[in-house]
Amino acid sequence: MRKIFSDLVDYKDLIFLFFKRDIKSSYQQTILGPLWLVIQPVFTSIVFSVVFGNIAKIATPANISPFAFYLLGLSFWNYFADCFNKISATFITNSSVFGKVYFPRLAVPVSILLSGLFKFSIQFGLFLIVYFYDIVFKGYHAACNVTLLFVPLYLLLLSLFALGLGLIVSSFTTKYRDLTMLIGFGVQLMMYATPIAYPFFTIPSTSVFYRILLANPLSGIIEAGKYAFTSNALFSPKLLALDTIVIMITLLTGMYIFSKVEKRFMDTV
Repeated sequence: MRKIFSDLVDYKDLIFLFFKRDIKSSYQQTILGPLWLVIQPVFTSIVFSVVFGNIAKIATPANISPFAFYLLGLSFWNYFADCFNKISATFITNSSVFGKVYFPRLAVPVSILLSGLFKFSIQFGLFLIVYFYDIVFKGYHAACNVTLLFVPLYLLLLSLFALGLGLIVSSFTTKYRDLTMLIGFGVQLMMYATPIAYPFFTIPSTSVFYRILLANPLSGIIEAGKYAFTSNALFSPKLLALDTIVIMITLLTGMYIFSKVEKRFMDTV
């Protein structure tokens, strides 16, 4: 483990190059470019507000506007989903590079986490603008609390979970290409098994779906992130501790499998 970290430090310049490559390649040959980072969560939040708020009549916390509520959840979710999707394709999308020169293969997933943080900062900044606009001009009451200090920890847990899951999936996709077809579908299902489009408190505690949500490590983390700004969401230190254990097991498993596969992946990719 120590060697892995020392190798990543030694190749920090390469990680930065991959970081810039990821940012540039994401919006090359697009008309609006990085504006998509704002457009996507804005339109998704509008759709959620109409479908879940106006049509389904699902209530959101009273101290935050529905639009800001959905923006908050989406900023965390998009960070995880974007990192997981890209890390899952590490071997396939970088096979030409991996086959030519040696460098720590983990440099690519780490650079994806960093570029994801860049995108998250923009979307989270958009949420903060809307959040404070609602407080100043629309009469919503600030309900943030001291757990705001833990938001970096929540981001770290999301990044480690995306890394661990992504490494596991990317390792298996070298041999089983069918997994690449399931990633998008699986991420979409995972989104609805995470309280993004609806508040956690709207789910009856006696339902099976409630237990599914609790078993999903993303639920406790994202709910804690919502609690920091609304004081009206699930905040459970015990659940966060359990989620952290699951995430660390996933990460260690992913790094182990990844280290085994990277030695022979050129035979299967």
